[in-house]
Amino acid sequence: MMEGTKPDGKVCPYCKSDNIGIGYQLGNARIFADEYAVSASRDCSEVEYLICKNCGSILRAKVLKPEVFHPADTVRRDQLLDFIERHGILLCNENPDLPSLSGLGYEEENLIQLVDLHEVFYCMIYKKRSTFLSRKAYDLLKRCKVFPPMDADSKKVYDALRSAGKAEKDVLKASLDMDKKVFERSFRFLLENLYITAFARGRRLNPNWYTYLYSTAETWEKEAGGLYFSGNVRAALEDLLCTAGGVSEKEFRKMVG
Repeated sequence: MMEGTKPDGKVCPYCKSDNIGIGYQLGNARIFADEYAVSASRDCSEVEYLICKNCGSILRAKVLKPEVFHPADTVRRDQLLDFIERHGILLCNENPDLPSLSGLGYEEENLIQLVDLHEVFYCMIYKKRSTFLSRKAYDLLKRCKVFPPMDADSKKVYDALRSAGKAEKDVLKASLDMDKKVFERSFRFLLENLYITAFARGRRLNPNWYTYLYSTAETWEKEAGGLYFSGNVRAALEDLLCTAGGVSEKEFRKMVG
């Protein structure tokens, strides 16, 4: 602890002393913005304490950089989830075709919370763009989609991820003896065809975004749970994605295969 200038008007409620010091909790005792931010020191804050120098009581604790912490409420996250569930699909980046995260005025943090909760399925099935499907849309789509078979390289990447359980893309790439371009092509194929998805957030890259921890779709399903549905699956999916979501008939047919 480091002694500083005594704050004016401060009196210890326990011993009534006005001999108040100030100190800082540094190093590994910092408070991080979330459990995934431990590798990014800018996303944490030292803690400042007011201390009674007479009896040792801690009178107040506060972080010095409150701006790095996320809102505690979940209102915006829940609003975003409601939109995705009603429309079935959301694109990450602005585009002229479908609603996007940025176009709707939401932040990446709202979306990453839904990824952590396994409420959305990340893929690249719509025009090979970053796409988020509701749990219902994913479940219906996997039931009626024609899945193209994996080639040997894609199978190698898939098997490595299945064995790892969850892994960041770069970590997975480093574990495989593959040409980088071959790996990237294979990884995109798996995302485009719902074989793998984002399981949770990984390392923090900036105040608003993270890497992903990826998993196989099978691993994701174990956490997300399945949908109990009876009826015409394709018709239900078309109603959700086309009527509610705005996907064109042409793109719908491409997605289903």
